[in-house]
Amino acid sequence: MAEIDDYLQPRAAITENVDLQHIQEVGGFCPLCGKQLLVKKGGKVNKQYQIAHIYPNSPNAHQKAELAGLERLGNTSEDFENKIALCKNCHGYYDDHTTKEEYLKILAIKKELLAINKIREKVSTEDIEEELLILMNQLTAITDQEIEESILKYKGIKIANKIEDNYCILRRKVEFNACTYYGFIKENMKNLSVQKGLKFELLASEVKTAYLKAKGNTDDKVIIFNSLVEWMKSKVTRTSKEACEVMISFFIQNCEVFDEISE
Repeated sequence: MAEIDDYLQPRAAITENVDLQHIQEVGGFCPLCGKQLLVKKGGKVNKQYQIAHIYPNSPNAHQKAELAGLERLGNTSEDFENKIALCKNCHGYYDDHTTKEEYLKILAIKKELLAINKIREKVSTEDIEEELLILMNQLTAITDQEIEESILKYKGIKIANKIEDNYCILRRKVEFNACTYYGFIKENMKNLSVQKGLKFELLASEVKTAYLKAKGNTDDKVIIFNSLVEWMKSKVTRTSKEACEVMISFFIQNCEVFDEISE
């Protein structure tokens, strides 16, 4: 008699709210091929996706053998953690060509998405000083001359001690932002403290708290950086993503974000 696998449960209908959660999780695009999942045509929005099981709901003999012993997400096959929105083509191909490599690829994507959304939920409750908007507006209007006058004479030592080699693209971005804007931001924060009563210590502690909440859910520094940028953008809506990236880079240099790498 075949052993019963409690993980496998009867297929459950997906409610409209849960369907929306799946679409929001992937940002409206297929995480495998990048195809748009909602297409507007003739005044209507057409669904170009299906909600796929990552570990098959009713695996055949080949799938059972191929996926034996591999990690499975959620408590059952019908949990949110074991499902993901894919375009119809990718869903069909995955169902027909289930391999260990493809499974682990989608599993890794889902785990990253879950981590990002968990961080988003954690840091969304953190407020940020409204006066920061003034600084952000100044940041987007800065001239080349002002940058030259306030540029940080800095060789990137602190950033290199905080961001490992495997995050080289992120490190270069943060180093550039810190070298270019750190002095300008520091000086203008001092001015705002005098003119508008901006409490830098409070702002720094808010960023630090958001970072610690993000760090509590993942060690991936790209995910943490992007999550903090998204958090700041949600709190200071009338500014650009690029300005938020500069501000988070400032707080990396200023030691509120990322710990020094231990030897």
